[in-house]
Amino acid sequence: MGKSHLYITSLAIALASIPNLSEVFSQGILQSNPSNLSLTSDTGRIAWGERAEITLRLGKGINETMEGWPQWQDTIPGGLEILHTSLLDTLAPKNSDPVEWDMIMEQSWVVTGWDSGDVLIPSIKLGGDSTSPFLLQIEPTRTEGELEIMPAADIIQIEWSVYERFIKATPWIGGLFGLVILFFIAKFVYLWWRNRVVGEKLIEEIKPYIPPHITAMKELKTLEDRQSWNKGEAKTFHVQLSKIIRTYIDGRFHISSLEKTTREVSELINTLEIHTSDKSKLMLALRLGDQIKFAKRQALSEEHARSISVCIEFVQNTMERPEEAASSKDAKE
Repeated sequence: MGKSHLYITSLAIALASIPNLSEVFSQGILQSNPSNLSLTSDTGRIAWGERAEITLRLGKGINETMEGWPQWQDTIPGGLEILHTSLLDTLAPKNSDPVEWDMIMEQSWVVTGWDSGDVLIPSIKLGGDSTSPFLLQIEPTRTEGELEIMPAADIIQIEWSVYERFIKATPWIGGLFGLVILFFIAKFVYLWWRNRVVGEKLIEEIKPYIPPHITAMKELKTLEDRQSWNKGEAKTFHVQLSKIIRTYIDGRFHISSLEKTTREVSELINTLEIHTSDKSKLMLALRLGDQIKFAKRQALSEEHARSISVCIEFVQNTMERPEEAASSKDAKE
């Protein structure tokens, strides 16, 4: 019994000689076997909201793989809050490091705590290595004197200067100015587009009025001079002749004959107020063209020449007179 009492007394004296137990833990009292992996802190004691920097360090050979490196987000093991995380860095070994290390992987976390007491940061395992656990002591924030509840502060009246008001209104002024610019750009584009469309319509409307007989006589003379019936193109000749004279009739008398048969055109022509002989001669020329185009009739050269002469005479006898041309021009406008 005396020996046990003496042992307890000796242990109490030894513990009492240690000034701060948490600092001893943080400096490595809880040491394990030598390891390539270490987790250290730059301090063993912080106050509420103060910061400590925790550093994880791994020495490894160039051919060794590294898997399972901690990916802490908000807190580290032990519950300390992470304020900042550094990038994982690769460093060259120091002279004091083991010779088998080719490189050192290192990363730091700035942490803080808000509860008083000792926080035990447990051992971190990475591959076949593990760190030593250590304690971080968190104390209440140091204050001088007794804490007093401060009264509510008075409401502060802020007077803005003209310049300060202008600076605060700058975004709104800039936005309004931008809208005005966009409005004028859109208006310019619209006016340009409208003037272009109106200009194109005016160009189309300003086209001079050409009486139908002018165009018909020009095309008939060209067709007569070509004499394509003497070149084995009798069918093509009568197709062009029929188109020219029908286009003239449509423009001169305001009817539609291009899509009609010769029989239907004959009925339309009989309703026109023109000389009977002109009607008869024109219908003979059109029927001859149908016989050559559809019945493959072989006509004489004189018959082809007479057909185009009949069409030219028909245009000359039925063309607009000056007073009729003026009224037609006014109607177009």
